[in-house]
Amino acid sequence: MQALDYGVCTESVVAVRKTTSSSSELVTQLVFGDAYKILKTSPDKKWAYIENNYDGYNGWIQMGLVFKVSENYYNNYKKNTHPVVADKLGTVQFKGKKIPVTLGSTLPFYEEGKLKIGEEEAQYQGSTKDISKKHSKDQIIESAKKLLKIPYLWGGKGKQGYDCSGFCQMVFKTNGYTLPRDSYQQAEKGKTVALAESQPGDLVFFQRKPQSVENGRVVHVGIVLENKNKQVKVIHSAGMVRINKVDKTGLYRDDLGKYSHYLKFIKRLD
Repeated sequence: MQALDYGVCTESVVAVRKTTSSSSELVTQLVFGDAYKILKTSPDKKWAYIENNYDGYNGWIQMGLVFKVSENYYNNYKKNTHPVVADKLGTVQFKGKKIPVTLGSTLPFYEEGKLKIGEEEAQYQGSTKDISKKHSKDQIIESAKKLLKIPYLWGGKGKQGYDCSGFCQMVFKTNGYTLPRDSYQQAEKGKTVALAESQPGDLVFFQRKPQSVENGRVVHVGIVLENKNKQVKVIHSAGMVRINKVDKTGLYRDDLGKYSHYLKFIKRLD
């Protein structure tokens, strides 16, 4: 679909919804610095249907939250690799307001504390990370731990909360890896490894029922935190970002006293 216009997210997060209603399902979020195409607008001009440049995800955002940029800016944005926020939170000063920006948020055309957003300049306070190269699995774990205890939010990718795949996508983005948005899409990446051979930074995928009952679809994902003394721990978002044990059966939730999800497979990204 031909773009009508282009934009960049200048809020901490922007809700991307299934339909043109603020009570509609939250399908994902834009985070600060995300560039997007506007593909169409609602008849009342209150909503824009967008496609996120980072992961190709589509949905509706409120027109009042659109910050338009030129096609030339958008194309230059796409050609460049921009640093991202390296900490749980940083701060951007833009057009007279302070914007809290979360781990993995893009800092367009960042240089010496300054950003370029369209024709405007913004200032950033906080640490940055170069994502033009892939960082170590230890750094992936370090990034993941920064988000511990942040609440679960369906469709979430920022400070309000994370869903399981949004958590993994943003942690890996911060470390130079590009993952699709949803867990079933992420499951198509990398090579399969056995549980016993799993290493920190591997992705663990789960289904709703035991393998003995059905070969179910992927519904949950987490990141291997450690594999020590034949005990594997995973960091994931369920209720909040938390750490739990994984065995050949699945994901054991100590707080629930039972398995919440059942192991499907483990993938390692190159």
